[in-house]
Amino acid sequence: MVGIVGDFGIGAPMTATITENLIAAGVEVLCIVGGSAGLQRSIGPTDVILADEAIRDEGVSYHYLPPEQEAKPTIELVERLEREYVDSGFETHRGTTWTTSAFYRETVAEIEQYVEDGVVSIEMEAAALFAVAEYRGVDAAAVFDIGDLITEEEWNSGVEYETILPKMLDPAVAALRDHLEDGKQSKQSDAPNTP
Repeated sequence: MVGIVGDFGIGAPMTATITENLIAAGVEVLCIVGGSAGLQRSIGPTDVILADEAIRDEGVSYHYLPPEQEAKPTIELVERLEREYVDSGFETHRGTTWTTSAFYRETVAEIEQYVEDGVVSIEMEAAALFAVAEYRGVDAAAVFDIGDLITEEEWNSGVEYETILPKMLDPAVAALRDHLEDGKQSKQSDAPNTP
């Protein structure tokens, strides 16, 4: 079964709290379908971002993972989501996302460096989700639409963005169902045969 939780707020602390509560209730797979700002001009305004790593520029993840450990999603889930979005006609981009808790404190030097490094987006939740999921032993992923563009010169350089979040839900639900079903089948095949 797949459930949707929304309208609970933004940011790493809220994400960690909701993640912990869902895991305590028995959830085995979590996926953020949310908004971000784009960092790469080559990514279109209606493209989907699939995070394959999160830069830990917030505080929550440090309570779950050692400072040197990367915050990463479950790669099999990311691949399944990517296939589902591509099959649904979305242009997708996989890459590193920058998670920060200081919404208005991105510096020009940081933006320049992350753009040069190929970081695809900036948001406030992925690192916390990945860290809590890793610590608790559940699968997790994060996909984002792009609400605006942040460049070294300005914020939203004249590109018109539209929210595609409602259109992103059905492919995410389908990917999560498949992932859960495959997990159940895998557990059944790993179970010892009893007479």
